[in-house]
Amino acid sequence: MALIDSSYTHRDGETRGINYRRWVIAQATLTACLKVKGMRWVVWSCWIYAFLQGIFLFGFGQLMDPSSTVYAFITENLGLFKPIAPMFQGWAEENPRIAIGMTYNLFFYIFTGAIVSTLTLSLVALGMAIPRLITSDLSSRAITIYSSKAVSRLDYCLGKFGGVMLLLTITWLGPMLATWLMGNLMAPKISFFWHTAPALLHSSMFVLAGMIFLGLMALGVSAMTSSPRTATSIWVGVLLLGVVLSGIGLSSKNEWLQYLSFWFDLELLQRWIFNISGDFKELSAEYPGITEGDIFKQMKLRLDITADNVAVAITCLSLLGGAALLTLYKKVKPE
Repeated sequence: MALIDSSYTHRDGETRGINYRRWVIAQATLTACLKVKGMRWVVWSCWIYAFLQGIFLFGFGQLMDPSSTVYAFITENLGLFKPIAPMFQGWAEENPRIAIGMTYNLFFYIFTGAIVSTLTLSLVALGMAIPRLITSDLSSRAITIYSSKAVSRLDYCLGKFGGVMLLLTITWLGPMLATWLMGNLMAPKISFFWHTAPALLHSSMFVLAGMIFLGLMALGVSAMTSSPRTATSIWVGVLLLGVVLSGIGLSSKNEWLQYLSFWFDLELLQRWIFNISGDFKELSAEYPGITEGDIFKQMKLRLDITADNVAVAITCLSLLGGAALLTLYKKVKPE
């Protein structure tokens, strides 16, 4: 009798393809990011902020319904809205595309890309996650282990990119979609879904484009070094450099410096997608007095004194994304 059993046993388990391996890498990356100290607070802050915005949209929608309790409360207890609410209701019935559609468009323009927005919180989340993306694998030589599991460099990078996309989905895309849905589900009329659809489309286009660019940039920074502190410092330096270059370009009238800031390039991309300038022109033509408010004046001033060539902005973002891909190609490779 043989000491070692040499009989063959056929494996009946489910065969997993390469896409499953990429998904496992993406899941592991997201799990590692969520384990970072303070990350869950950032994620919760994004959803709390979205919930507060949803409450605001709920109050906005109730201004269209004179029979609602919220409408009665606003008009009776907030004296400023007492003369405005009936006028706004009539305006919404006369021209809902402007009163509802443009209001939502402007609101989501601010909600998805302003300084106090889910974009800023997402950048904070990426900064905290930078060491857990590729940096930790470089320091522990885990890439060699991945390569031994029939995972190519491309598959590895796709899995990591998927993990970053998942993180940005729960901090940026998800809260945006939840806010829009919350505002519409609690609206007094089903027509809100139709009138606010352009705002949803514009927000989705901008957020998805921003997610792709920021995801590539985060992976590129994370692949630069095997030191977690250095990787985080580089990320913070890139963010601060963008703010400084944009400010210098604005104050010195050198528009080309503004394009070197990815913050400003994203802002131009967002303006183009949301067509804020077109909304302001239409509002000024239909209702001249509305655009004389402080918030409109500040936004119009910002549009007037900054560069506005979106093609250059998209080119600069593409170059930054290309630089990130080149960094991944040079740094992410088995030994």
